[in-house]
Amino acid sequence: MTAQFGGKWRGIVVVALVSVLVGASASVPAQAVGHPPVPDISAAPKDGLPSPDVPMRQDILCTGGGVLPNSDLSQPPPTSTALRLKQAHQFSTGANVVVAVIDTGVQPHSRLPGVLPGGDYIADRDGLSDCDGHGTIVAGLIGAAPSERDGFVGVAPDAKILAIRQTSQAFVPEPADVEHESDSRSSRVAIDVRSLARAIVHAADLGARVIDISLAICTSSSETGDQSMLGAALKYAVNIKDVLVVAAAGDTTEGSGGGSGVSSNCRSNPEAEHSTPQDPRNWARADTVSSPSWFDEFVMSVGSTLPDGSVVGSSMAGPWVSVAAPGYGIVSLSSSDSNSLINAMPGRDRNLVPIFGSSCASAFVSGTAALLRSRFPELSAREVATRIIATAHPPAGGKVNNQIGHGVIDPVAALTYTVPTEDTPAVGIHPKALAIPPAAATDDARPKFVAAIAAGSILALAAAVWAISLFVGGSRRL
Repeated sequence: MTAQFGGKWRGIVVVALVSVLVGASASVPAQAVGHPPVPDISAAPKDGLPSPDVPMRQDILCTGGGVLPNSDLSQPPPTSTALRLKQAHQFSTGANVVVAVIDTGVQPHSRLPGVLPGGDYIADRDGLSDCDGHGTIVAGLIGAAPSERDGFVGVAPDAKILAIRQTSQAFVPEPADVEHESDSRSSRVAIDVRSLARAIVHAADLGARVIDISLAICTSSSETGDQSMLGAALKYAVNIKDVLVVAAAGDTTEGSGGGSGVSSNCRSNPEAEHSTPQDPRNWARADTVSSPSWFDEFVMSVGSTLPDGSVVGSSMAGPWVSVAAPGYGIVSLSSSDSNSLINAMPGRDRNLVPIFGSSCASAFVSGTAALLRSRFPELSAREVATRIIATAHPPAGGKVNNQIGHGVIDPVAALTYTVPTEDTPAVGIHPKALAIPPAAATDDARPKFVAAIAAGSILALAAAVWAISLFVGGSRRL
């Protein structure tokens, strides 16, 4: 009887253990993303004449944007009001700063008088062609000059835009008849990763002080492939050339304005877990990679919000997200008319839909970085990042999260507030709250510091202290 009881008990234990293991496997990703490998800078590509990695052919017609019915473009767009650009421009307009826009190219426009050709990795051109409209939108958000005809202006209107075409949905590799769709996708990812690495090195060597990468190459954790060249290129740009690299976190909903064609796999990762101090950003449960944001030691990754700072679910969450900026209510430059503005792009059914996404948010952060590099030319790229993040409005509850990182940027505060530098760790510095201005910009450009607003109000308004380990210790499109 004892033997029978023992055998029965062992069977129960086995069944219980199997149940526990099956349950655990259902709640834990098959393979977590984890931190990216430490880049070997010797793996960075050597700079050379930009050219396609493989022969490319145009597969679809070029597209342009338009204006939604009942739009009033004579007034400043809500993003300009939210970012207080009129006040910010009292302190800096981005003069003497070159911002590289690695994107779908930039079409020459009357509002971009100083755009520079930076090269083309899609066709044998100079970067001043934009078949998708996306790169021109991004360039406009960063550096468009003002006009008496409307209320739109870029964040850094006196910055120079260096146009580099690195991707386009209108072009496909030759030959395009790959047997399996998964093979075609992995091949395009590899092509985009290589060309992006080359473009980053090229932009850095051409003298860019800020590099905007308003894209996200998304892959599952098991399909990241070899991204060592990309990591090395980022390390080269930041550590050797002192460039601030800004990238879109990605979007889980198809945005308007073009894309690389490899970003349909953008899926949000789990939220931060502050109850787990050894992994508060929840790297252990992340299972979708967004590159180049994945290389968080060298990239400021930007999530998207509404103009009032509200979080939007379409912005891809990840442990690499640094800050957020408005990604909705967008007005920018047309790629099909060199004198026009747009606020919409053709959707899947070819009807106009509003421009939105973390691509736009990334552009606002890049523009802010240009303002800072112009006003404080002595600051390093990492110190500029410190200033942007230390003056951001943190998430509700005051803790960093994986959707908007350390919070929503505040260009005026970043330009005026005294923050710790890279050599002065921010640990122990108590953040002060920033007052959100009224809808109409005031003439007083000084940031006002007030008592912290309780969690649950419309937006937590404290300036987050930069987590120094992001840089020091180490999009999908619109």
